[in-house]
Amino acid sequence: MAKRYMRPPPQYVHDWFSPLRSSDVVAGQITNFDFMGHALIAFRDAEGRAVVLDAQCPHFGAHRGVGGRVVDGCVRCPFHGLHFDGDGQCVKGDFVADPRHLRHVKSAPWTVHEAAASIFIWHGPDRTKPDRPLAFADPDFFRGWSPPVTNAGRRLAPTNLFFPTENIIDIQHFYAVHHWKIHAVEKQPAEAEDGSFTAVMRMRWTAGAQSPHALIRRLGQAYSSDFHFDIRILGPGMAVSISTLTPQQGGLQLMNIILITPVNPTDCHIRVVSSVRRTIDKPLNALARRLLGVGLEDVLARVFLAIATKDFDGDEMIWTNRQFLANPKPLPDDGPLIPYRKWCERFWPPDYLPDEPAAAQPDPARQRRRHLTS
Repeated sequence: MAKRYMRPPPQYVHDWFSPLRSSDVVAGQITNFDFMGHALIAFRDAEGRAVVLDAQCPHFGAHRGVGGRVVDGCVRCPFHGLHFDGDGQCVKGDFVADPRHLRHVKSAPWTVHEAAASIFIWHGPDRTKPDRPLAFADPDFFRGWSPPVTNAGRRLAPTNLFFPTENIIDIQHFYAVHHWKIHAVEKQPAEAEDGSFTAVMRMRWTAGAQSPHALIRRLGQAYSSDFHFDIRILGPGMAVSISTLTPQQGGLQLMNIILITPVNPTDCHIRVVSSVRRTIDKPLNALARRLLGVGLEDVLARVFLAIATKDFDGDEMIWTNRQFLANPKPLPDDGPLIPYRKWCERFWPPDYLPDEPAAAQPDPARQRRRHLTS
């Protein structure tokens, strides 16, 4: 039997995921969504903080996002008019005489962090106690960078959660799918001291290389860009890449955060968050702000966001038609597939496909005794 880490991985694993953008949760409204097999609602409390609760009301099971509404930063259930705050506690009943009777009516909130223009939710054995911090929640994470921007992303149906991040350690696919030229692999993909899985490469990107149209591919050859590619896989649903252009291109630095979230047991959603390091001359930025209302880094972040999202075209074709193999035939040129799958196993629920216990070895002394008494 294949080792556990080589068997089909679960779709619902333990880590931080971002099923929503910040813009998806609007003050005064309820947002309904599904996450890891749960029907959930999101809203903003009286202080504007994003809150995520189970859609099901703990009182009598009504869906609080269907007919419910936000009142004074609490969500009001449409069934009996009960109001729930950001902690999931029922604090008011429109038709309840004594509010003390509501103390036991509560549903545990999901742990939420809003960062990188996104809403992150912890999925683990205890929704209120994350096993590790969210890197993007560090207030210094985006210091010196333009405000992060994101878009709606794209659905991948069907796609295994681990396919997108496994691609990052797959060196050959950069040639075959993206048509990038790899000048050098400066750091082979491997687990780093901080627990992330990292790689560093020098590459060349060519415009329109993935286009199905020969004319666009030919025209695109007129523009190519060398870049230094430093990527960290933080978890099955999170990766951060920092691309640095050549000195001739101003040494511009781009950060892309790749977010993958399971939609259901077979499908995923992928989204990119982009930011550009603030290094452009202040006079140019001042001119851009007068003409465009935003700085050049902000404009470039949106341009690179569109490019990064479009660059998944070839990946999507592969991912949505690929099958997971427990016994693949890897090549040395592929990258460290087995070490990466071992690394991914730490995010699996402990009770998912556990290794079978080793068969008990026969006791020679006991066998001898049985032989003598027979």
